[in-house]
Amino acid sequence: MQRRRIVVLAVGACLVASCSSSPDAGAPTSPTGATAGSTGVETPTGTGASEPVTAEGMVEHLEALEAIAERNDGTRVAGSPGYDASVAYVSGVLRDAGYEVETMSTAVPFYEIEGPTVLERISPDPESWTDGVNFRSMLFSPSGDVQARVTPAGTGCEFSEFAGFPAGDIALVVPGPCFRRQQATNAQDAGAAAMIGVTLVADGRPLRPTLVYPEDLEIPLVAVTADLADELEGGPTVRIRVEASSSYRPAESVIAELPAASDDDVVMLGAHLDSVVDGPGINDNGSGSALLLETARWLAGLDPAPPVRFAFWAGEEEGLYGSWDYAHDLAPEEREAIDVYLNLDMVGSSNHVSFVYEAPPNAPRIEQWVAELFTEALADAGHESEPLDLHGASDHAAFQDVGIETGGLYSGSQEQMTRAQSRDYDGDAGEPLDPCYHQPCDTVDNVDPEALEIHAAALVEVLTALLLA
Repeated sequence: MQRRRIVVLAVGACLVASCSSSPDAGAPTSPTGATAGSTGVETPTGTGASEPVTAEGMVEHLEALEAIAERNDGTRVAGSPGYDASVAYVSGVLRDAGYEVETMSTAVPFYEIEGPTVLERISPDPESWTDGVNFRSMLFSPSGDVQARVTPAGTGCEFSEFAGFPAGDIALVVPGPCFRRQQATNAQDAGAAAMIGVTLVADGRPLRPTLVYPEDLEIPLVAVTADLADELEGGPTVRIRVEASSSYRPAESVIAELPAASDDDVVMLGAHLDSVVDGPGINDNGSGSALLLETARWLAGLDPAPPVRFAFWAGEEEGLYGSWDYAHDLAPEEREAIDVYLNLDMVGSSNHVSFVYEAPPNAPRIEQWVAELFTEALADAGHESEPLDLHGASDHAAFQDVGIETGGLYSGSQEQMTRAQSRDYDGDAGEPLDPCYHQPCDTVDNVDPEALEIHAAALVEVLTALLLA
């Protein structure tokens, strides 16, 4: 795809008193030949940004989002009152900073547990397990009450793995190279009465996998810990009961720009605003949302107004609903006007690693340059980083799908820190990068202010380079 020019603006990029007035000779060079300063540039008189982005400012936003969740059953899931209050908070902060704010409604699937979820062994050796400790219903699992024998079916990612599967049994599948939904539909098509899938554990609780959307699912679907899966390998007879409902509810994505900002050569920054149903989502993804709010406040003092567009997405946790609708509703000329989309999803993980969205070797030049900029910005500040291909796991995928180049930062979720990473990042080897991922403990206490500061500094430097190129 042809590249657009990126507008030349005089932008200040001071963060925590780390400014320099001269470019770094070793900094990455843009596709247009411009060299970006590694620690920002001086702001011409009368055109300066406001106060620098700080971790303290981001924490204030995180505390506000946590308070919203506390008033709304501990969640800010899209379609809930907690999410609506989050939209109101973000919109108010942006308007107070001088932004024009629009909202875009998207229908998102909403899952409600309507009764106790049950998993118990009938024979041999009857035993009942505990919901939330040993197992969870999968997100968008249909209701059902099934008693049958458990039969292993490998990963369940290929229908061939169900060859000879006894119709009416309960399929037991392990994680594989496919989405949970593929496992579920294969099991269903093979005649399984229900499916049990192995899931990871965070904060001592099994994670609740998502099935993305409720349509065409007919059997109850639960996720269990690896320890419980081992007990089920021998083929006991178990009972599964799920009482739940799925529906669609409207949820608003928030889009903001400064009134005088150009509609051409746009640098777009985005983060999802929603949490999962099981927690307040303060790292995932209050952290990305807080970084966007502080960055928006910092840019609001610039004259002329920079062509930066901010987006806070609805329904990412259910399957990128808000960003997908936005990106795919853009007219061709609107897509062409967006030079790059930068995604911020989980940038304050307590056992963090600095991951830079990886640009493959055949990626367009801007995408490669953005990855280099993030890597260089982190290195300049004395921090390690690693490239990571997130595939379709966050909102950048919606923009990639329509041909808009992307980049971004991520500090980790359920991945376990390696020994090498523990040396590089002074973290805890063998522990999850975010031990409270998708859990009720994903609160402000789960966020590392140092990680916020590191990734805020990198974003400011990269954004400055893009606007000056």
